[in-house]
Order: sequence, then C-alpha cells, then structure tokens
Amino acid sequence: MSGLPGPLPGMALVAGLFTLAIIGVGTARRFGLLSAEVARKSVHVQLGLIIAAFPWLFTALWPAWCLAGLSLVVLALMRWTPWLRGRVGGSLHDVQRVSWGDFCFPIAAAVVWTLAPGDWLRFSLPMVILAVSDAVAALIGSSYGRLRYTAAGGHKSWEGSFAFFLVTLLVVHVGLLLGTSVGRAESLLIATNVALLLTLVEALAWEGFDNLFIPIAGVFTINNSLSLGLGALGERSAALLLLTVGCWWWRRRTTLDDAAVLACAVLGFELWTVCSWRWLVAPATLFAVYSALYPPKDGLRAHRTVVPFTIMLPGLVWALVHARMPSDPRWLLAATCTYAIHLAMISLLWKARRWPQASWPGLMAASWLVGVLAVVVPTALLIGRSAWVGSVVSAGGVLLGLLVAWGCLPDRRQLPGHERRWLTGCLAALAGSALLILVRP
Repeated sequence: MSGLPGPLPGMALVAGLFTLAIIGVGTARRFGLLSAEVARKSVHVQLGLIIAAFPWLFTALWPAWCLAGLSLVVLALMRWTPWLRGRVGGSLHDVQRVSWGDFCFPIAAAVVWTLAPGDWLRFSLPMVILAVSDAVAALIGSSYGRLRYTAAGGHKSWEGSFAFFLVTLLVVHVGLLLGTSVGRAESLLIATNVALLLTLVEALAWEGFDNLFIPIAGVFTINNSLSLGLGALGERSAALLLLTVGCWWWRRRTTLDDAAVLACAVLGFELWTVCSWRWLVAPATLFAVYSALYPPKDGLRAHRTVVPFTIMLPGLVWALVHARMPSDPRWLLAATCTYAIHLAMISLLWKARRWPQASWPGLMAASWLVGVLAVVVPTALLIGRSAWVGSVVSAGGVLLGLLVAWGCLPDRRQLPGHERRWLTGCLAALAGSALLILVRP
C-alpha cells in the first residue's frame, strides 16, 4: 500500500496512542468517573480500533509482533507491579474476575496479522468485531442481562450474546457492502454466518480467551466464505443453525455446561466445513452414547469447555491433514479412531466403577468392543469396501489408545473427573490413531 509512513513511525504512533488510551482511562478510573467494567471495555475498544488500522500503517509482519511483545511486557508490569497497577492498571484490572484477555489481545492481533497481512477485510473486520461487539455484549449483559446460561466459571446473558450477534452482523455486512463487490444476498449470508459463529465462540470462551478465539475464528470464517456462492452459503447457515439448535436441545441430557454444549456445535461445524457431514457421524455417536452412560446427577452439569475441546482436538488434527490430502480415506478413519478411543475409555471407567470386582482384561475387552462397534464400524460402512483394511488397523488403534489411557490414569475405579482424565484421553487418542499412517493409501 503506497503512502505508508514506514514501520518505525507507525510503531511509534501506535505505541503513543496505546499509552494515551491506557493512561487516560486509568486516570478517569482513579477519579471515579468510570466504573471498572466501563473502564476496561473503553480501553478494549480504543486498542482494538487502533490495531484495526494496521493495514494503513504496515506491510511487514515484524512491526505487529514487536508491538505485541512490547505490549505483553507493559501489561505484565501493569498487572504485577503495585505502583503501576494503582495508577494506570485500574483501567484493566479492577474487575473482580480472573481474566487473561489483556494478554490475549496483542497475541491475537499478531497472529491475525500473520494470517492476513495488509488485508483490511480479513484483518480489520475481525479486530473491529473484537473491539466493538465484545464490548457492547459485556456492557449490555452486565446492565440489562436477565436471561442467563452457564459458562466457564460463571454465567453469561442471552441479552449480551444477542447484542454481540447484532453488532457483528452489522459490522461485517456494512464492511462487505461498502468495501467489496460481494452481492447483497451473499453479503447478508456471510455476515449472518460470521455473526452466529463468533457469537457461539464468544459464549464458550473462558477467562478472557475470547480475545484470542474471536479474531482468529473471524479471519478463517470470512476467508472461507468469500469464495462461496449463494447456495453454499445458505447450506452453511442451515448446518450451523441445525447443529446449534440440536446441541442446545440435547444439553440437559449431558454433564456439559451450556458453554461446553455450544463448543460442540462450533467444533462440529468446523469439521463439516473443512471436511464433510461424514466426519460428524463418529463424534455424534460419542456424544449420544456418553450422554446415555453419564446422565447428569441432580441436574449438575459441571464439565467445562475443555472437555469437548480435548475430545475433538485429535479429530481436528486429522481433519487438517485431510484438508491437504482430501482423497485419502485414512484420515477419516484416523479421526474416527480418536472418538472410538474416547468412547472406549469412557465405557471402561464406567464399567470399572459399576462392577468393582470385575477383572481388568474383561472390562477392557468389552469397552474396546463398544468403541469399535459403535464408532468404527458405521464409518467404515459409510466409506465402503476400500476402508476395510484401514478399519482393522483402526480397531487395533482403539486397543492401543485404550491401553495408553488405562496405564496413565490412577485410581481407575474411582472414575476420575478432573481435567487430567480428558487430557490423557486426548494424548491416547492421538497415539492410537497414528497407526493409520502405516496403512497404504
């Protein structure tokens, strides 16, 4: 872009504006002119809009990363240095909740700039959404929120989420109409898809990580939507809406909190977008069987977003491999293997608790059979005859993953509910599914 001031003057300008924003709001907070939440979101909006101007200031990657590194140092000093925190840190740290959002903000800006350097559409729109939509949602939710749903570590309001959706819809729709040649109908559908997906992402995030998730999800969603026609965009809208409504309708049958249920919809939509509907069969089966084995007791739904993330992360890894080599059926089988391992592990722990005197070999054999029959076999039938060799190897991968999980979990009879259980399952699923690499394509 011609006429840019150069990286060093641009960096000086951004650093100066950052400093003025933080000092100004911090001073207003010290004199009681702003509440803690309004002060925090005021800084949030100002920094986001300044960052959104990067395409008119820089062309290289390094200025964004240098500014991000400098910001992290300053933010750390403001948080953990009492003198600075008392004078200017109040604009960020006076809210009474744990949040890492201030650190996520500059990291997200640098990552999104790396993904879309100099592109105002793919970079600036996600940053404006993060700056404006998130702030409006927080202020509307804290002031007018009455209808609440459970989220990680607390509650969020439907009023705030609806405000986030409307502002995001407006930002994307107006940006596309005024700055691109995208048609009106396509623009509206793209804006609807982006708004709905990012609203779900904002709802499921915890401890300020929405500042990281929202812009990264935004740049990918906008980028993947621009090349689609009206029919494909409508299909995506229907799929996202169907997944959201379906997961939400099923939520009372699970131990997942509301944010974790919404995470299932988001992750399922990403699988469907990157691959196809066939990639949803295995996780949907796992979702249903898990709900049957572990219904919530006394209405308690305490499992957080980390649970669906750790369960679906190995499958998403294989989905990314599939995106590079889409004609190879091994990757669908590998992803299916990961869900079968999780289901076998869940079944093993359930059986071990229900029948404490049963032998481990018998319990493991029965649990392995559940994972293979419920998850691997249906996917193999969908793929066809070409998948049978891979299916046999996948069944071996389920056994390997189950052995890894069994060996790493202590107190297996006590049904461990802490996050280590799910992280162990994630690693075991990756280990077992890696056997599919040995199958000849």
